Amino acid sequence: MNNKIALITGANSGVGLATAKGLAAAGFDLILLVRNKTKAYDTQEVILQRFPNTKIDYEIVDLEDIDAVKTAVLQIRKRYNKIDRIINNAGYSPDMISFTKDGYEKSFIANHLGHFALTINLLDLLEASGEGRIINVSSAIHSLGKVNRFFIKNNKSLTAFKAYGDGKLANILFTKGLAKRLAGKPVLSFSLHPGVVGTNFGGNFTGFSSLLVKLAKPFMISSEEGAATSLFLATTPLENINRNNGKYFDKCKVKATNNNDITIQNADWLWEKSLEIINL
Repeated sequence: MNNKIALITGANSGVGLATAKGLAAAGFDLILLVRNKTKAYDTQEVILQRFPNTKIDYEIVDLEDIDAVKTAVLQIRKRYNKIDRIINNAGYSPDMISFTKDGYEKSFIANHLGHFALTINLLDLLEASGEGRIINVSSAIHSLGKVNRFFIKNNKSLTAFKAYGDGKLANILFTKGLAKRLAGKPVLSFSLHPGVVGTNFGGNFTGFSSLLVKLAKPFMISSEEGAATSLFLATTPLENINRNNGKYFDKCKVKATNNNDITIQNADWLWEKSLEIINL
């Protein structure tokens, strides 16, 4: 395999699909992590119709299931000895708060812990690239996140927006933790806000949350516009971004975050707590 290889989660629709198409256009081969085999086939077909020379592999995995993520990692490691990009794009926006059998809020597991388990178990393959990049799709909604809610079991006081904000805050803290631990190695990490994208985000919302999403629809951007910053971070020459390791981007530029909980101390705590929970 001479082409660069990009692994992307949530590539079957919306921003993820637009990102996958953009990567194929840039000459990347793809590993798609999706939850549904039928959608995986459909995504392959859509991409190959436009970019027939792209090699596309996929793994079926639910990011809420950490054991399934670990199994997917083992399968990927059997087939690949290097990965050039990991784009943690998949995002789960809950309407009704629900919890795993262990008591953890499900969207936080999917939005943070699943991607955490995936990424840290593939770090050596990123290092083997010689110029690996980890791109975590966060959101401006990180401003609603609170570190002191992370990992509270059966927290019935959570709302959908607070839970989503917690996961997006965790994406940014994870990015900072990666940058610290990979300093001096040929792997960079970035987080980003894709913009308010008119995809199926919030399509499962009801009540007041649904009303807010409907009111915002006329002002939302396209999936292609939403994918622009991920594609910039994946494809721009190294010298354009290597000084911004660990930073948060919006519209292809570094942007200040908007949450006082974003500290290296909290990033370190999240890293250690995440390792503990996924049993690594």
